[in-house]
Amino acid sequence: MGNRSERDNRWGRARVLVIGVGGLGCPAALALAGSGIGTLVLADPDRVELSNLPRQLLHQEADIGRHKVDSAAETLSARFPDVRIERIDRAIDADNAADVLANVDFAIDATDGTATKLMINDAAVRAGVAFSHAGVVGFSGQLLAVAPGRVPCVRCVFPDLESAAEEAEATCREAGIVGPVAGLFGALQAQQALDYLAGAEVPAQLHTYDGIGDRWRRIDTTSSLPCPLCAGLARGARGEGDQPWAM
Repeated sequence: MGNRSERDNRWGRARVLVIGVGGLGCPAALALAGSGIGTLVLADPDRVELSNLPRQLLHQEADIGRHKVDSAAETLSARFPDVRIERIDRAIDADNAADVLANVDFAIDATDGTATKLMINDAAVRAGVAFSHAGVVGFSGQLLAVAPGRVPCVRCVFPDLESAAEEAEATCREAGIVGPVAGLFGALQAQQALDYLAGAEVPAQLHTYDGIGDRWRRIDTTSSLPCPLCAGLARGARGEGDQPWAM
């Protein structure tokens, strides 16, 4: 019981940032609020649209046209009144990301654009804030937890992602997003946050899922070469040439 109480206290004191309150962010925020996270910081500049409703479960038809953070915050507060919810109804970008990340214990990247994901990765690595990256296209998804300096980041694992961004965006538009897959990965992102906040080590693993056939893969990422950001962390912490995760 003592361990459980300590864990619950950690969660109750924690501040978790959810960037994007859509197909990934809605289930992530719902799971975190239901688990007793003390403060949720919801960030999203968008407003609710009719097309969002089938997979973004914190919004209702009556919320169309409202800011997603307002709709989501009100839904969560009605169900979990003890959870403190802060709202940021503007985009998280390179200019403000550092300030936002400075005040949280963990971040969930629930955005849907490659450029935005890389910006969040870079800002979180520089700030030393652990975060969960996820992406969903059609029936497929991927999941990666990052603890800066301890496991490879998104750029380390996907060194060509920036150059392939345009192709990736086109593929996403063509395939769309299957609601249950987004819900699954949003919930898994919340679990990664809870694990980290409970004191668990962040594994150097990429998880991928193919919903056609229900196939999961778990890929060890320790062989990934450090990107310039992570290499800089290694030089500052240990010495020239060391990989940050080569403990």
